[in-house]
Amino acid sequence: MKSIKRAILAVLILNLIAMLAGIGWLLSSHRVSKDRVLELTKLFEEPVHIEEARLKAEAQAAADAEAAKPRALPEGALNSGERNLVRVEMTQVDMARLERMKREVEDLQSILRQERAALSNEREQFAQDVADFNAMRERLMELEGGKQFKKALATITTMDAKDAKTVLSTMLDSGEKHDEVISYLSAMDERARTAILTEFLNEGEDQLAADLLESVRLRGLETTTADGNTP
Repeated sequence: MKSIKRAILAVLILNLIAMLAGIGWLLSSHRVSKDRVLELTKLFEEPVHIEEARLKAEAQAAADAEAAKPRALPEGALNSGERNLVRVEMTQVDMARLERMKREVEDLQSILRQERAALSNEREQFAQDVADFNAMRERLMELEGGKQFKKALATITTMDAKDAKTVLSTMLDSGEKHDEVISYLSAMDERARTAILTEFLNEGEDQLAADLLESVRLRGLETTTADGNTP
């Protein structure tokens, strides 16, 4: 056992001596310097796959930079006529690019004009709607504020619901007194209005009853808006 340990120790000592001799030979032959040691250290600091990726990126960047450089015309390879032809072609390319930019600007200006025209039309339509609404309100105020309207309203309210429904249906059938019917229904109390609309339902005129009720609701919103209050 001791002989084996001695043999191993002797091998280690011989290896150490060989290593020291090799280092001494490198130093004496001037094959090792501080800069080379630093370069060797840096070499092992960066993993192989990272180094490959870096080198590839640097090569691609150099290729892109080279491609981006303006190319001078090969004076020696082309005669004067060929160089003039190349210059004409380059000028044509520039002109085509300018024409395309001009068309794009014109298209944008056209779109802007169309949007302005549409906005102007919307403003005019809104102004017309406001004018129509105000005219309708004035007409309704004049109608609902008249003595004849109040008398007719009192008569319809005191009538039997079925008879009142018949009167209002006749007015609706004329095709010209829809707003007046809505004014009567809006002005009467809720009990009388409910009774009359129920008669429409009893006779199978469900859609008409629903339309009248919706018109009454909208009339209330219009009145509230015209008075400047929030519905």
